[in-house]
Amino acid sequence: MKLLFRSDASKKIGTGHVMRCITVAKKAQRQGWYTCFVLRDPNQNIVDLVHSTNSELYILTSNYLSQEETNPQCTNEWLPVSQEIDASETLNVVHQFKPDWIIVDHYGLDVTWHDLVKQSCKKIMVIDDLGNRQLNCDVLLDQNLGTNVEKYSGKLSHHCDLLLGPRFALLRDEFRDWRGKSLKRRQNAPREKILITMGGVDDSNYTLQILKELCKSNHAKKCKFTIITGGLYPHLEKLNAFVNSSKFSFFVLSNVTNMAELMSNSDLCIGAAGSTSWERCCLGLPTITFSIANNQEKIATELRDRNLSIYSNIKNLKHDFDLFFNAEGKDLMRTMTLNMRSVCDGLGSSRIINYLK
Repeated sequence: MKLLFRSDASKKIGTGHVMRCITVAKKAQRQGWYTCFVLRDPNQNIVDLVHSTNSELYILTSNYLSQEETNPQCTNEWLPVSQEIDASETLNVVHQFKPDWIIVDHYGLDVTWHDLVKQSCKKIMVIDDLGNRQLNCDVLLDQNLGTNVEKYSGKLSHHCDLLLGPRFALLRDEFRDWRGKSLKRRQNAPREKILITMGGVDDSNYTLQILKELCKSNHAKKCKFTIITGGLYPHLEKLNAFVNSSKFSFFVLSNVTNMAELMSNSDLCIGAAGSTSWERCCLGLPTITFSIANNQEKIATELRDRNLSIYSNIKNLKHDFDLFFNAEGKDLMRTMTLNMRSVCDGLGSSRIINYLK
Protein backbone atom coordinates (compact mmCIF):
# COMPACT_ATOMS: atom_id res chain seq x y z
CA MET A 1 0.00 0.00 0.00
CA LYS A 2 1.05 3.56 -0.72
CA LEU A 3 -0.24 6.66 1.08
CA LEU A 4 0.30 10.21 -0.18
CA PHE A 5 -0.29 13.04 2.30
CA ARG A 6 -1.12 16.59 1.20
CA SER A 7 -0.83 19.03 4.08
CA ASP A 8 0.99 22.21 5.11
CA ALA A 9 2.46 23.92 8.17
CA SER A 10 3.09 27.61 8.76
CA LYS A 11 2.59 30.36 11.32
CA LYS A 12 -0.93 30.82 10.00
CA ILE A 13 -1.85 27.15 9.69
CA GLY A 14 0.10 25.81 12.64
CA THR A 15 1.86 22.44 12.73
CA GLY A 16 -0.98 20.17 13.89
CA HIS A 17 -2.14 19.16 10.40
CA VAL A 18 1.28 17.85 9.40
CA MET A 19 1.82 16.25 12.80
CA ARG A 20 -1.31 14.13 12.65
CA CYS A 21 -0.45 13.06 9.10
CA ILE A 22 2.97 12.00 10.36
CA THR A 23 1.22 9.90 13.01
CA VAL A 24 -0.71 8.02 10.32
CA ALA A 25 2.43 7.68 8.20
CA LYS A 26 4.43 6.08 10.99
CA LYS A 27 1.62 3.68 11.76
CA ALA A 28 1.36 2.77 8.06
CA GLN A 29 5.10 2.14 7.79
CA ARG A 30 4.85 -0.42 10.57
CA GLN A 31 2.49 -2.29 8.23
CA GLY A 32 5.18 -2.22 5.54
CA TRP A 33 3.39 0.51 3.57
CA TYR A 34 5.11 3.32 1.66
CA THR A 35 4.40 6.96 2.51
CA CYS A 36 4.92 10.24 0.72
CA PHE A 37 4.35 13.88 1.77
CA VAL A 38 3.55 16.81 -0.50
CA LEU A 39 4.07 20.12 1.33
CA ARG A 40 4.02 23.70 0.07
CA ASP A 41 6.77 26.07 1.22
CA PRO A 42 7.67 24.17 4.42
CA ASN A 43 10.35 25.53 6.74
CA GLN A 44 13.44 23.49 7.52
CA ASN A 45 12.10 22.21 10.83
CA ILE A 46 9.10 20.62 9.12
CA VAL A 47 11.32 19.24 6.33
CA ASP A 48 13.59 17.59 8.90
CA LEU A 49 10.58 16.20 10.74
CA VAL A 50 9.16 14.54 7.63
CA HIS A 51 12.56 13.21 6.61
CA SER A 52 12.89 11.62 10.06
CA THR A 53 9.88 9.43 9.24
CA ASN A 54 11.65 7.92 6.21
CA SER A 55 8.83 9.16 4.01
CA GLU A 56 9.40 10.56 0.56
CA LEU A 57 9.01 14.34 0.47
CA TYR A 58 8.01 16.56 -2.44
CA ILE A 59 8.09 20.31 -1.89
CA LEU A 60 5.81 22.67 -3.79
CA THR A 61 7.14 26.22 -3.98
CA SER A 62 5.20 29.43 -4.54
CA ASN A 63 7.99 31.97 -5.00
CA TYR A 64 8.29 31.42 -8.76
CA LEU A 65 4.65 32.31 -9.40
CA SER A 66 3.45 35.76 -10.41
CA GLN A 67 1.49 38.01 -8.07
CA GLU A 68 -1.69 37.22 -9.99
CA GLU A 69 -1.13 33.47 -9.68
CA THR A 70 -0.28 33.50 -5.97
CA ASN A 71 -3.21 35.70 -5.00
CA PRO A 72 -6.18 34.80 -7.23
CA GLN A 73 -9.59 35.90 -6.00
CA CYS A 74 -10.72 32.31 -5.57
CA THR A 75 -7.99 31.50 -3.05
CA ASN A 76 -8.80 31.46 0.65
CA GLU A 77 -6.51 32.39 3.51
CA TRP A 78 -5.03 28.89 3.88
CA LEU A 79 -3.48 28.51 0.42
CA PRO A 80 -1.14 30.97 -1.41
CA VAL A 81 -2.03 29.60 -4.87
CA SER A 82 -5.22 28.59 -6.63
CA GLN A 83 -6.53 25.10 -6.02
CA GLU A 84 -6.12 24.38 -9.75
CA ILE A 85 -2.40 25.18 -9.59
CA ASP A 86 -1.96 23.17 -6.40
CA ALA A 87 -3.82 20.19 -7.88
CA SER A 88 -1.73 20.29 -11.04
CA GLU A 89 1.52 20.31 -9.10
CA THR A 90 0.32 17.59 -6.75
CA LEU A 91 -0.70 15.43 -9.69
CA ASN A 92 2.90 15.50 -10.92
CA VAL A 93 3.78 13.66 -7.70
CA VAL A 94 0.75 11.38 -7.90
CA HIS A 95 1.82 10.18 -11.35
CA GLN A 96 5.28 9.32 -9.99
CA PHE A 97 4.32 7.81 -6.64
CA LYS A 98 1.05 6.13 -7.71
CA PRO A 99 -0.62 6.09 -4.27
CA ASP A 100 -3.49 3.83 -3.24
CA TRP A 101 -4.85 6.60 -1.02
CA ILE A 102 -4.41 10.37 -0.93
CA ILE A 103 -4.90 11.76 2.58
CA VAL A 104 -5.68 15.49 2.62
CA ASP A 105 -5.39 17.53 5.82
CA HIS A 106 -5.75 21.10 4.59
CA TYR A 107 -8.42 23.75 5.19
CA GLY A 108 -7.61 25.40 1.85
CA LEU A 109 -8.57 22.43 -0.34
CA ASP A 110 -12.12 21.45 -1.22
CA VAL A 111 -14.19 19.76 -3.94
CA THR A 112 -12.45 21.82 -6.65
CA TRP A 113 -9.10 20.22 -5.79
CA HIS A 114 -10.59 16.79 -5.09
CA ASP A 115 -12.36 16.59 -8.46
CA LEU A 116 -9.12 17.30 -10.30
CA VAL A 117 -6.97 14.88 -8.32
CA LYS A 118 -9.55 12.09 -8.29
CA GLN A 119 -9.00 11.65 -12.01
CA SER A 120 -5.68 10.00 -11.17
CA CYS A 121 -6.31 8.54 -7.70
CA LYS A 122 -9.78 7.29 -6.88
CA LYS A 123 -9.43 7.02 -3.10
CA ILE A 124 -9.25 10.23 -1.08
CA MET A 125 -9.49 10.58 2.67
CA VAL A 126 -10.01 14.07 4.12
CA ILE A 127 -9.10 15.00 7.69
CA ASP A 128 -11.15 18.01 8.72
CA ASP A 129 -12.41 19.97 11.71
CA LEU A 130 -14.44 22.79 10.21
CA GLY A 131 -17.27 21.29 8.15
CA ASN A 132 -17.47 24.54 6.19
CA ARG A 133 -17.01 23.50 2.54
CA GLN A 134 -17.93 20.99 -0.15
CA LEU A 135 -15.73 17.88 -0.27
CA ASN A 136 -15.41 14.98 -2.69
CA CYS A 137 -13.83 12.15 -0.76
CA ASP A 138 -14.36 8.51 0.09
CA VAL A 139 -13.66 8.92 3.81
CA LEU A 140 -14.07 11.94 6.10
CA LEU A 141 -12.28 11.92 9.46
CA ASP A 142 -13.21 14.52 12.07
CA GLN A 143 -11.72 13.53 15.41
CA ASN A 144 -13.31 16.29 17.46
CA LEU A 145 -15.69 15.85 20.36
CA GLY A 146 -19.32 16.59 19.58
CA THR A 147 -18.91 16.15 15.83
CA ASN A 148 -21.98 14.63 14.19
CA VAL A 149 -23.37 13.75 10.78
CA GLU A 150 -25.36 16.98 10.60
CA LYS A 151 -22.14 19.02 10.62
CA TYR A 152 -21.32 17.68 7.14
CA SER A 153 -24.87 17.41 5.81
CA GLY A 154 -24.99 18.41 2.14
CA LYS A 155 -21.22 18.84 1.95
CA LEU A 156 -20.13 15.30 1.04
CA SER A 157 -20.57 12.88 -1.84
CA HIS A 158 -23.22 10.22 -1.16
CA HIS A 159 -20.72 7.36 -0.96
CA CYS A 160 -18.50 8.98 1.71
CA ASP A 161 -17.92 7.14 4.99
CA LEU A 162 -17.69 9.26 8.14
CA LEU A 163 -15.27 8.51 10.97
CA LEU A 164 -16.26 10.88 13.76
CA GLY A 165 -15.09 11.70 17.28
CA PRO A 166 -12.02 11.20 19.52
CA ARG A 167 -12.37 7.44 19.11
CA PHE A 168 -10.48 8.08 15.86
CA ALA A 169 -8.07 10.68 17.28
CA LEU A 170 -4.69 10.39 15.59
CA LEU A 171 -2.40 9.81 18.55
CA ARG A 172 1.11 8.44 18.39
CA ASP A 173 1.66 5.01 19.96
CA GLU A 174 3.58 6.56 22.85
CA PHE A 175 0.35 7.93 24.31
CA ARG A 176 -1.22 4.49 24.46
CA ASP A 177 2.02 3.16 25.96
CA TRP A 178 2.03 5.80 28.74
CA ARG A 179 -1.73 5.70 29.39
CA GLY A 180 -1.69 3.16 32.24
CA LYS A 181 1.10 4.84 34.17
CA SER A 182 -0.42 8.27 33.69
CA LEU A 183 -3.89 7.25 34.89
CA LYS A 184 -2.40 5.55 37.95
CA ARG A 185 -0.57 8.77 38.84
CA ARG A 186 -3.90 10.65 38.89
CA GLN A 187 -5.24 8.54 41.77
CA ASN A 188 -3.31 10.67 44.27
CA ALA A 189 -3.98 13.94 42.39
CA PRO A 190 -0.65 15.63 43.16
CA ARG A 191 -0.44 19.38 42.45
CA GLU A 192 3.16 20.30 41.85
CA LYS A 193 4.28 19.72 38.26
CA ILE A 194 2.60 22.02 35.73
CA LEU A 195 2.92 21.65 31.95
CA ILE A 196 2.33 24.59 29.59
CA THR A 197 1.93 23.85 25.89
CA MET A 198 0.30 26.28 23.46
CA GLY A 199 0.89 24.47 20.17
CA GLY A 200 3.64 24.46 17.57
CA VAL A 201 3.45 28.16 16.70
CA ASP A 202 1.76 30.42 19.31
CA ASP A 203 2.33 33.51 17.19
CA SER A 204 0.44 35.73 19.68
CA ASN A 205 2.73 34.55 22.48
CA TYR A 206 0.08 33.27 24.86
CA THR A 207 2.90 31.33 26.51
CA LEU A 208 4.57 34.43 27.91
CA GLN A 209 1.25 36.03 28.85
CA ILE A 210 0.35 32.90 30.81
CA LEU A 211 3.63 32.91 32.73
CA LYS A 212 3.16 36.55 33.72
CA GLU A 213 -0.34 35.81 35.04
CA LEU A 214 0.80 32.73 36.94
CA CYS A 215 3.39 34.83 38.75
CA LYS A 216 0.45 36.56 40.47
CA SER A 217 -0.63 33.31 42.16
CA ASN A 218 0.81 32.38 45.54
CA HIS A 219 0.35 28.72 44.67
CA ALA A 220 2.65 29.05 41.66
CA LYS A 221 5.60 29.61 43.99
CA LYS A 222 5.37 25.98 45.09
CA CYS A 223 5.10 24.54 41.56
CA LYS A 224 7.55 23.43 38.91
CA PHE A 225 6.60 24.54 35.40
CA THR A 226 7.68 22.88 32.16
CA ILE A 227 7.04 25.09 29.13
CA ILE A 228 6.94 23.41 25.71
CA THR A 229 7.53 25.47 22.55
CA GLY A 230 7.29 24.28 18.96
CA GLY A 231 9.66 24.68 16.04
CA LEU A 232 7.73 27.65 14.62
CA TYR A 233 7.44 29.56 17.92
CA PRO A 234 8.77 33.06 17.09
CA HIS A 235 9.24 34.47 20.60
CA LEU A 236 11.80 32.11 22.15
CA GLU A 237 14.38 34.82 22.90
CA LYS A 238 11.81 36.96 24.73
CA LEU A 239 10.47 33.93 26.61
CA ASN A 240 13.94 32.85 27.75
CA ALA A 241 14.75 36.37 28.92
CA PHE A 242 11.64 36.38 31.12
CA VAL A 243 12.28 32.89 32.47
CA ASN A 244 15.92 33.66 33.29
CA SER A 245 14.92 36.78 35.23
CA SER A 246 12.10 35.07 37.12
CA LYS A 247 12.28 33.65 40.64
CA PHE A 248 9.78 30.94 39.76
CA SER A 249 10.67 27.40 38.72
CA PHE A 250 10.25 27.73 34.94
CA PHE A 251 11.94 25.31 32.55
CA VAL A 252 11.68 25.71 28.75
CA LEU A 253 11.88 22.81 26.27
CA SER A 254 11.70 23.13 22.48
CA ASN A 255 10.84 20.54 19.81
CA VAL A 256 10.36 17.73 22.31
CA THR A 257 10.10 14.12 21.18
CA ASN A 258 8.74 12.69 24.44
CA MET A 259 5.47 14.58 24.88
CA ALA A 260 3.58 11.58 26.24
CA GLU A 261 6.19 11.09 28.95
CA LEU A 262 6.13 14.79 29.86
CA MET A 263 2.33 14.80 30.05
CA SER A 264 2.24 11.61 32.09
CA ASN A 265 4.66 13.05 34.64
CA SER A 266 2.72 16.32 34.94
CA ASP A 267 -0.10 17.00 37.38
CA LEU A 268 -1.88 19.80 35.55
CA CYS A 269 -1.68 21.24 32.05
CA ILE A 270 -2.38 24.69 30.65
CA GLY A 271 -2.80 24.10 26.95
CA ALA A 272 -4.33 25.16 23.66
CA ALA A 273 -7.49 23.43 22.45
CA GLY A 274 -5.88 21.82 19.43
CA SER A 275 -5.08 18.20 18.63
CA THR A 276 -3.21 17.83 21.92
CA SER A 277 -6.60 17.94 23.65
CA TRP A 278 -7.07 14.26 22.77
CA GLU A 279 -3.56 13.41 23.95
CA ARG A 280 -4.41 14.92 27.33
CA CYS A 281 -7.71 13.02 27.42
CA CYS A 282 -5.96 9.74 26.67
CA LEU A 283 -3.61 10.33 29.61
CA GLY A 284 -6.26 11.79 31.92
CA LEU A 285 -4.27 14.99 32.44
CA PRO A 286 -6.41 17.72 34.10
CA THR A 287 -6.27 20.83 31.93
CA ILE A 288 -6.96 24.54 31.81
CA THR A 289 -7.77 25.04 28.14
CA PHE A 290 -7.20 28.12 25.99
CA SER A 291 -8.68 28.77 22.54
CA ILE A 292 -5.96 30.50 20.53
CA ALA A 293 -7.53 30.09 17.07
CA ASN A 294 -11.07 30.29 15.71
CA ASN A 295 -11.20 26.58 14.96
CA GLN A 296 -10.40 25.80 18.63
CA GLU A 297 -13.41 27.53 20.18
CA LYS A 298 -15.77 24.62 19.56
CA ILE A 299 -13.29 22.12 21.04
CA ALA A 300 -12.71 24.22 24.15
CA THR A 301 -16.45 24.65 24.67
CA GLU A 302 -17.17 20.93 24.29
CA LEU A 303 -14.40 20.06 26.76
CA ARG A 304 -15.80 22.53 29.30
CA ASP A 305 -19.43 21.44 28.88
CA ARG A 306 -18.51 17.79 29.47
CA ASN A 307 -16.41 18.59 32.57
CA LEU A 308 -13.21 17.56 30.82
CA SER A 309 -11.36 20.84 31.39
CA ILE A 310 -11.71 24.45 32.46
CA TYR A 311 -12.10 26.86 29.54
CA SER A 312 -10.06 29.91 30.51
CA ASN A 313 -8.41 33.05 29.16
CA ILE A 314 -5.65 35.37 30.31
CA LYS A 315 -8.01 37.51 32.40
CA ASN A 316 -9.39 34.54 34.36
CA LEU A 317 -6.28 32.36 34.48
CA LYS A 318 -5.16 33.15 38.04
CA HIS A 319 -8.63 32.39 39.40
CA ASP A 320 -8.92 29.16 37.40
CA PHE A 321 -5.41 28.05 38.34
CA ASP A 322 -6.08 28.65 42.05
CA LEU A 323 -9.20 26.44 41.87
CA PHE A 324 -6.98 23.37 41.73
CA PHE A 325 -5.33 24.29 45.03
CA ASN A 326 -8.39 24.95 47.19
CA ALA A 327 -10.14 22.37 49.37
CA GLU A 328 -11.98 20.80 46.42
CA GLY A 329 -8.96 20.88 44.08
CA LYS A 330 -8.11 17.19 44.30
CA ASP A 331 -11.71 16.15 43.72
CA LEU A 332 -11.84 18.45 40.69
CA MET A 333 -8.74 16.80 39.24
CA ARG A 334 -10.01 13.26 39.86
CA THR A 335 -13.36 14.09 38.25
CA MET A 336 -11.63 15.49 35.17
CA THR A 337 -9.43 12.42 34.85
CA LEU A 338 -12.38 10.05 35.19
CA ASN A 339 -14.27 11.90 32.45
CA MET A 340 -11.26 12.28 30.15
CA ARG A 341 -10.15 8.66 30.16
CA SER A 342 -13.42 7.52 28.59
CA VAL A 343 -13.21 10.02 25.70
CA CYS A 344 -10.05 8.75 23.99
CA ASP A 345 -8.27 5.41 24.41
CA GLY A 346 -5.30 6.14 22.12
CA LEU A 347 -6.18 3.52 19.51
CA GLY A 348 -7.53 5.89 16.84
CA SER A 349 -4.54 5.57 14.51
CA SER A 350 -4.85 1.79 14.52
CA ARG A 351 -8.54 2.08 13.64
CA ILE A 352 -7.71 4.34 10.70
CA ILE A 353 -5.06 1.97 9.35
CA ASN A 354 -7.45 -0.96 9.64
CA TYR A 355 -10.01 1.00 7.66
CA LEU A 356 -7.57 1.89 4.89
CA LYS A 357 -6.43 -1.71 4.38
